[in-house]
Amino acid sequence: MPAARPWREIPDVPSVAEKLCRYAEVWTTSDPSSKTFPSTERQRDLGRLLIDELATLGLEAFEDEWGYVTATLPGTTPTVVALVAHLDTSPDAPGENVRPHIVPDYDGSVVDLEGGNLDPARQPMLMDHIGHDLITSDGTTLLGSDDKAGVALAMQLVEDLIALEADAVERGERPAPRPTLRILFTPDEEIGKGTDRLDLEALGADVAYTLDGAGVDVLNVETFNAAEATVTVEGVGVHPGYAKGVMVNATRVAAAFVAALPPDQAPETTDGRAGYLHPHTLESGAERATVRVLLRDFEDAGMDAKRELVRALGAAVEADHPGSRVTVEIAESYRNMRSYVEDVDSRVISHALEAAEAAGIDLEFEPVRGGTDGARLSEKGLPCPNVFTGGHDFHSRFEWNTVQNLERALRFVHALVRRWGAEQPPS
Repeated sequence: MPAARPWREIPDVPSVAEKLCRYAEVWTTSDPSSKTFPSTERQRDLGRLLIDELATLGLEAFEDEWGYVTATLPGTTPTVVALVAHLDTSPDAPGENVRPHIVPDYDGSVVDLEGGNLDPARQPMLMDHIGHDLITSDGTTLLGSDDKAGVALAMQLVEDLIALEADAVERGERPAPRPTLRILFTPDEEIGKGTDRLDLEALGADVAYTLDGAGVDVLNVETFNAAEATVTVEGVGVHPGYAKGVMVNATRVAAAFVAALPPDQAPETTDGRAGYLHPHTLESGAERATVRVLLRDFEDAGMDAKRELVRALGAAVEADHPGSRVTVEIAESYRNMRSYVEDVDSRVISHALEAAEAAGIDLEFEPVRGGTDGARLSEKGLPCPNVFTGGHDFHSRFEWNTVQNLERALRFVHALVRRWGAEQPPS
C-alpha cells in the first residue's frame, strides 16, 4: 500500500504543484445559505494572498468590494484574454484544515489515508495514472483542486511568462508576441453566484477561458442548462394526539413528492448527455416542508420537459393529500454555453485546438455535467470555454490530482497564450 506523505515533507515539489498545495491549505468554502456576497469572508483570505504574490512578481492586483481579484499582464497585441479561476471550494465536503499529501510514483494500489482509502475500485481513473505523483488531502476533507488547481495554473503562468520575457530581453531578443492577459479570481462559483456581481465592462476582455475542468486533454464548450425548483408544502398542524382527520403532515407530502421523481432521471443513474432531477435539500416539519431540486439537461426541449414534470408532480401530490398546498417555483441558473461561444467568437475553440496540436495534446470536447463561471460569462457575451486542470472526484474527500497532470495543463495554457499572440503582429 503506497504511503501518502504531507506535501511539505516531499523534496523538490514542482512550483505549480507547490502552489496548489499551499492554496489548498487556505479555508475558502462558500456558503449557499449566506445572504452576503461573497458568501464567506474567508474567501478573501486567499484573494489577499494572491494579491501579495502578484505584487512580488511586479503586477498590480486589486480586490473589489465583492471579492473579485483582478490583475493585468500587459501584452503586445490588441487582444485581451481573460483567464478565470474561482477562490471558493464546495460546501459538499469539509473544506477546513485541508492537509495536502503526495504519493510519489503511484503504483496503482489502494492509498491508505487518515479519512479512508483512495481506491481504484471506486475511482478507476487512478489506473491511468500509475507512475504519477498523486496529490490528495488526508481523506478527512476535500483537496480543493476544484479550483485551486486553476488558481495555481494562472499564477504559475504569470510567473513563467514574466521570467521568460525578462530572459529574452536580457539576451537582447524581442519577446514573443502575446495578448494582454487579464487574470480574474472569482468568489462563490460553487454556489452558482460566481459572476453575479462581476463588472464585465471593467474586466475589458475580448475572450476568456475558465481554468476549472476535470481530467486532462479536455476542453468543455457545453454545459447543462440549469435551473432549481423550490417545492414548498403547506400542511395542517395539530397535536398528534388529536390528529385523526385533521393533520396534513407536510413532511409526508414532501416525501411523496421526492418518491415520485423518476429514478431513471437521477444523477446516480445517468451519465453522458442524459439530464437529471436532483433533490438535494429537504427541510421539513409537520406544518411546512421545502424541497430544493436541481434540474439539468443539455437540450432546451429536455429542460422544458423537466420543468413541466416537476410542476405536474407537485400538483399530483397536492391532489393526493387533501388539505395540503404545494407550490413550485423554478429559478433559472445558467444555459448551455455552446451556442453563445460559437456565435460570439469561435476563435476561442479553434485557437485552443491549434494550441493543443502545437503542444502535442489531442484535445477532446467533453460536455460538463455541471456548470462553470464560463457558462454565465458566455451567456453575458464573453465567450468562455473551460480548460482542464487535471483533477478528479471533485467535491469529495477523495478528490485528487497529480503533479504530472498539472504540468500538462500548464503546458497547454502556455501554448494557448502563444496561439493568441501569434494571431496578429505586435502593435
